[in-house]
Amino acid sequence: MKWVTLKTNNIQIRKKLILSYLLVVFIPVLTVGLLLTESLKRMAVEHAVQQSINNVEKIKKRVEETLKVPTDISNKIYFDRRLKELLSRTYESNLEVYQAYSGFTDFNDYMQLFKEIKGIRFYTFNTTLLENWFIFQLDNRMEQQLWYKEALRNRGKTGWYYIPDETNRGEPYVSLVRPIYYSNMTYCGMLVITVNPASLQSIISQEPFETLIISEQDEVLVSKDQSFNGSLLEQLQLTDLPDSEEIKVADTVYQGNPVKVIIQSIRPENSTNHLRVVSMIPLESILKESKSISYLAYSIILCSLLVTILFILIFSRALTKRIALLIRDIRMVARGDLKHNSMVQGSDEIGQLSRHFNMMVGSIDELMKRVDEAQRQKHALEIKQRDIQFKMLVNQVNPHFLFNALETIRMKAVVQEEGEIADSIKLLGKLLRHNLEIGDGPVPLASEIDLVRTYLEIQRLRFGDKLTYELPEPSQAEGVLLLPMLIQPIVENAIVHGLENKMGKGSVSIKLERGSQHFRIVVLDDGIGMDPQRCEALQEDLQNTEEAPGQRIGLRNVHQRIRLHYGSNYGVSISSIPGLGTKVIIELPCGGKEDV
Repeated sequence: MKWVTLKTNNIQIRKKLILSYLLVVFIPVLTVGLLLTESLKRMAVEHAVQQSINNVEKIKKRVEETLKVPTDISNKIYFDRRLKELLSRTYESNLEVYQAYSGFTDFNDYMQLFKEIKGIRFYTFNTTLLENWFIFQLDNRMEQQLWYKEALRNRGKTGWYYIPDETNRGEPYVSLVRPIYYSNMTYCGMLVITVNPASLQSIISQEPFETLIISEQDEVLVSKDQSFNGSLLEQLQLTDLPDSEEIKVADTVYQGNPVKVIIQSIRPENSTNHLRVVSMIPLESILKESKSISYLAYSIILCSLLVTILFILIFSRALTKRIALLIRDIRMVARGDLKHNSMVQGSDEIGQLSRHFNMMVGSIDELMKRVDEAQRQKHALEIKQRDIQFKMLVNQVNPHFLFNALETIRMKAVVQEEGEIADSIKLLGKLLRHNLEIGDGPVPLASEIDLVRTYLEIQRLRFGDKLTYELPEPSQAEGVLLLPMLIQPIVENAIVHGLENKMGKGSVSIKLERGSQHFRIVVLDDGIGMDPQRCEALQEDLQNTEEAPGQRIGLRNVHQRIRLHYGSNYGVSISSIPGLGTKVIIELPCGGKEDV
């Protein structure tokens, strides 16, 4: 990436714009155009295929409904006792045959009732019967027919074949063939029900593409082009079509042209063979409209790209010309001519750059003056800092002098056997030393509790037995770090505001509560307490960050230090009951960066 950046930095802006246009606009637009065109073709084909699939599904349902009629009729005939009695009798005269025929009109009734039926024929071995339009004698020629042999092997199930109809000049039709047996399962004869070709033809006649209904033997039973009826798929140059119960879409060639073929299998009820619906979609007719749209789209895209590149050439030339003028002005200033002004006009980025350039040149003198002033101020600041360091060095002498003086007084008290005064001075010195040596970093909690103990011992010198206190064990505070001077100011407040004005004895206690997320230091006193209004006002005052200069450390100071160091979720909270005392909770994080 760095190498590419270095290389492009050496190319002129005009060439960069043209190259960017080619890479970002020209090539992507052409690519998108090609993809959209191919997508349009694919969508057109998919739409046509989906439409044909829906049509084939409808054809399948209508064909099944049409073939169900002869199937139901064959079921009725299969169990018709009167027909079997008629076929099983031996007749002595033609008159008996005529009388038997006149009493059995079911075949004719079926043809009158159902328009889907073209004819019904029954072939029998009973030679005493006369042939009519329905009953025919079985002969050797009939027994040698492939469809007859195959149907005989079906053992009572139906089969569908394209066979000639003797009652219609031998024209072939789609026919149901089913062997009929007596109740003792001896062969009775062969039933043939011819389907009305008009019923099947009407199903596919309105299809937009060539549609066929073919048999298992790849013989065309019905087609939109009726001249194909009876032909084999091989004759139509349609071979290797997939045979599946599910609907299939395949690519093949029909009459020298690529086509999409949709194949749907049809298996009528109780049938040993099945039929197939084949719909052929010529791709050329589908893509004809999409090609014209593609040509129009390509023309529009090409014209747009040419017009765009023309405008880019014009704009890039004007842009580079103005940039060249600005470069010349910069070179003049670089040579030291600070009075030179750029004359590039316009409100665009280059015009704004020119105006800012003039402002920059005009501001250089003022900036130089400011630099000099800054240097003088820096020098004065360094002098002040040295003065502060000197004063700090002087102040370091005073604490040592104070500690030495306190120690001398304590020793004199010890010599004079004034133990109480000596202990008081020792505690006071310890407290002062701690306050003077305190830093900004975290300190052990045990050290802060020790400081509170020292403070309370000093207060006991003042209050005597009136003041009692309870502090945590050192083991409870082990390993805990916190900011310095968080507990002592609160204990001081408890004594000054809670116990000083109380009649009788008072106590202060500190408890530690460690939770999973928080660490609490609870300071309790049994002093005079305060009313809810004052407690609420004090709690609100803790949120005020303004504090008078020189004010001693108090609750607000402790609260603000905790919030600044640990976050706004932590701090000090106060609750109090008048006459019973006050409770102050210091909330700190547990496991944070300064707390173990």
